Amino acid sequence: MIVAYIDDERVVFNSDSINEYAGLTLVDTEGGEEFYLAEDTEQAGEEAREYWKDMADNDPQEFTHMVGEQCLIAWALGTYAGPGSTQVSSLSEWLDLWLDTPEDHFASYDNIEREFKCKHPEWSDFTVAYRCN
Repeated sequence: MIVAYIDDERVVFNSDSINEYAGLTLVDTEGGEEFYLAEDTEQAGEEAREYWKDMADNDPQEFTHMVGEQCLIAWALGTYAGPGSTQVSSLSEWLDLWLDTPEDHFASYDNIEREFKCKHPEWSDFTVAYRCN
């Protein structure tokens, strides 16, 4: 049993409820919440960017479905577009957006980055958490 604090609220999870996803650690708490943990925002941003780059490189059909053909065409033409509210002029610029907003990828529950604290030596390097359910 691991005791930690997410935004100063006590959470408990077991070591058998830990998984890896998209480069981050996924834990299931005893309360039923699931959180992705990262060492910091920068690590989470890099992992989110890598997730989308990997999809673009290795599953272009799914990537096209997720981002949209019109957006990809606009980027190919160097014009501004985006699947979200932020408009950019290239795929590279869009991928870089994830570096600053990893919560948009990992915190599907509420898009909030939370502070994570744990004194357990194996968990003390993690500083941020993203709720995903």
